[in-house]
Amino acid sequence: MNKERDLIILTSFIAIGIFVLGTVVSLLQSIQILPILILGIIFLILILLQVYSKFNHITENFEKIVFFVTLFSIIISFIYLYEAI
Repeated sequence: MNKERDLIILTSFIAIGIFVLGTVVSLLQSIQILPILILGIIFLILILLQVYSKFNHITENFEKIVFFVTLFSIIISFIYLYEAI
C-alpha cells in the first residue's frame, strides 16, 4: 500500500482540481455544473480514504457498481439514439 501513496496523492490533486473548477464555474456561470462539483467532492473523499484497507474494499465494490451502471446507461442511450426508422 505504501507504493501506491504517490498515485493516491496525484489522483487527489485531480479531484481537488475538479472541486475548484466546479466551484468557480458554478459561481461565475450557472448552477448546471453543480453535479460535477458534488462528484468531485465525493471522489476527493474516496481517494483520500484509500489509505485504509476497509475503505479500499468499499471503493472497489463501489467501482464495480458504477461500472455496471455506466455500461447499462451507454447501452440504453445507444438503443434510444439508434432505433430503426
